[in-house]
Amino acid sequence: MTITKTKRLSFAEYLTYSDGTDTRYELVDGELVPMALPTANHGRIVKFLERLLDSEIEKRKLPYIAVRDMGVRCPRGAGLATVRIPDVVVIKLQDWEFLQDKPAVIDFDLEPPVLVVEVVSPATKNVDYRR
Repeated sequence: MTITKTKRLSFAEYLTYSDGTDTRYELVDGELVPMALPTANHGRIVKFLERLLDSEIEKRKLPYIAVRDMGVRCPRGAGLATVRIPDVVVIKLQDWEFLQDKPAVIDFDLEPPVLVVEVVSPATKNVDYRR
């Protein structure tokens, strides 16, 4: 019996990783974890939340923005790289502008997100609640 060990990626390697497909990956303790495609209902809820948050931010003239497809680097006790991609993230507008020509990941050199939203789906609820 042969056991192959998956190479763990560093944060820098994750930022430049491409397997030639459209698969999106989160990075969990240095390992790539493919993200499942959301249902149309999930997408509808996420779009609603993003619009609602942006509307409130604009109404109150706050220096924030609600965005989708934003990675959040997470500190882990083992020191291995972890990047999650929640459904909606509210961050400072200046951090969003800083990231315009960089990978869309909130790293430790930026302020933490103001809000992170994960819409729980029936098909992925066990993973969604644990992470």
